[in-house]
Amino acid sequence: TELPLVLPRPVPGLVSKRVLVMDYLKGVPLSRAREEMLKKGIDPESPEAKLFGRKLLKALTYAFGRNILETGFFHADPHGGNIFVLDSGEIGLIDFGQVKQISGRNRETLAKVMIALDERVGDDRPEDLALIGALALELGVELNEDAKDEAAAAVGMWLFDGSTEKLPGGYDLGELSPNSPVKELKSFPQDLVLVGRSTILIKGLSNRLGIPWSLSREWAPIARQVLNREDGKSKDTPAHAQRVRFVV
Repeated sequence: TELPLVLPRPVPGLVSKRVLVMDYLKGVPLSRAREEMLKKGIDPESPEAKLFGRKLLKALTYAFGRNILETGFFHADPHGGNIFVLDSGEIGLIDFGQVKQISGRNRETLAKVMIALDERVGDDRPEDLALIGALALELGVELNEDAKDEAAAAVGMWLFDGSTEKLPGGYDLGELSPNSPVKELKSFPQDLVLVGRSTILIKGLSNRLGIPWSLSREWAPIARQVLNREDGKSKDTPAHAQRVRFVV
């Protein structure tokens, strides 16, 4: 299966240590997509627009999931100006001038977080919360001394599962709420700050599109594949069969 995601290739002979030149993608940045839809007489709230929104979320989720969990090397400057809606209807990801690599250990722990979130029985089951919270702390998340017992798990659910309707510990879903689990963070591991940018981008898109979206559910098949491979038990999954298109 080929996802509707297009990546430009570097142009040989024009790339240096200070300059990155890549193929030209014809389209408009995502930050202007709504404006362009209105110009073309397309209702942003129409079923067609919702279908495109799901395609957009699916493509970005898959691309970042594969890069972060499989290789640890990923696009580290995701925002509406670096994501293009192409004239072909596909989605383009540009500007690879800022990238990030995370350690193998953190990749493995992140994979375990995705699986724990995906396999949890409920949002308030103590055993599930204990596992998710322990994995979040293993990543290097530090909480305030007076944080609730459910704080670490709530942070993980807030970051990676936008379909969650109620957070444990009575925390609010709103990032700016004084009762947000984000307020319990004393420090966040530097290695994962840019991973957080990617997840918040996708979370924000799903909120604006009105489409509930769970990164953990979408990334769990990739996470299982990664852990199986590291254990020497690699299995084929639908995620492995998908690919993106490069401009040639």
